Amino acid sequence: MTTCMSSVVSSGSRASALIDLAALAHNLRVAQTYSSSQTLLPVIKANGYGHGLEAIAGALMAVDAPLAGCAIASLSEAQRLRENAWVLPIVLLPGFVNAAELEECESLELEPVIHSPYQVDLLLTRLKDSTPFFSRVWLKANTGMNRLGMNAEQWRAAYHALTNAGLSIVAMSHLACADELDSAMSEEQEERFAALTNSIDSNCDRSLAASGGILAWPSSHHDIVRPGIMLYGSSPFGERSAEGLGLEPVMTLRSRLLAINEIQAGDAVGYGASFVAEKAMRIGVVSIGYGDGYPRKTPNGTPVLVHTHAGMQRVPLVGRVSMDMITVDLTDIDASVGAEVVLWGEGLAADEIAQCCGTIAYELFCQVTARVPRVIKN
Repeated sequence: MTTCMSSVVSSGSRASALIDLAALAHNLRVAQTYSSSQTLLPVIKANGYGHGLEAIAGALMAVDAPLAGCAIASLSEAQRLRENAWVLPIVLLPGFVNAAELEECESLELEPVIHSPYQVDLLLTRLKDSTPFFSRVWLKANTGMNRLGMNAEQWRAAYHALTNAGLSIVAMSHLACADELDSAMSEEQEERFAALTNSIDSNCDRSLAASGGILAWPSSHHDIVRPGIMLYGSSPFGERSAEGLGLEPVMTLRSRLLAINEIQAGDAVGYGASFVAEKAMRIGVVSIGYGDGYPRKTPNGTPVLVHTHAGMQRVPLVGRVSMDMITVDLTDIDASVGAEVVLWGEGLAADEIAQCCGTIAYELFCQVTARVPRVIKN
């Protein structure tokens, strides 16, 4: 699919991010195919991984899939979801850090993650003189990530204290190396998680797998899986492409050619004169830069797509990325001022650009700034 240039120009913006909600729905169905016996908890934190929280949530609610709710990482995002008629459960991944945030979780009818003993104490204090006000909470165990989560002794004590107080529990943990297909750590974490949850002699729901676990570690699926980056059409694995996994890009970051300049051998391009032409060249100036979220560290040679009479063609980035502009080599193609440029998305995987930049697609998506309008495609 080639997006017509008029859609970029008519928006009145220098750049835009096309958000394809049909692709999002497709990717959710892919997650469902990999975990057909589980319910799904889509992770839509960080403004829907930079795609737009409200649009992503609305699209998820319209899909016929077994959703356990959604997961976010801030109370402000929970508020936005409730204001936009999200009626399913909302899991707050960091939980609460004080009594005021606990009360806000209650008012928003959230399902907080309990990952530390101090949270257990806050919650039990709150429950002393009242009936439980959460339909359930998520109790997080540290099985090897060593970030959030309680050790086995703390977790079992918390489990018994909270269930005795009348709360329903989802046992959860997080895989540290699910994106590394040759790592033994995921199996080790799964064994620890199974041993821990089996030790409580209960049938509580369990959740361990995020995108990497869903796609590569079926023994980690349990009852509820948490698709994240795969929903947005990116692969969690360096050696397996999103396309090969059946995923479709949701965000296509687009811009346009502002100018085309002729330069000669020996001429430098951009700040720092970091690129020097070895021959006569045609240089295109594109209206996007790090002020829009296109990474400043993007190296020379990173591909972009430019619209020509022959369709979209790959050309290399040349010169340093500046705040509002990048420069590309148009020497070998027939492009005109105003032509559409695709930085990643349809036809150019965000994972490829991320690899060029020494990062991951998660960061690319989340760094697209607010001055880039999200154009919704249903």
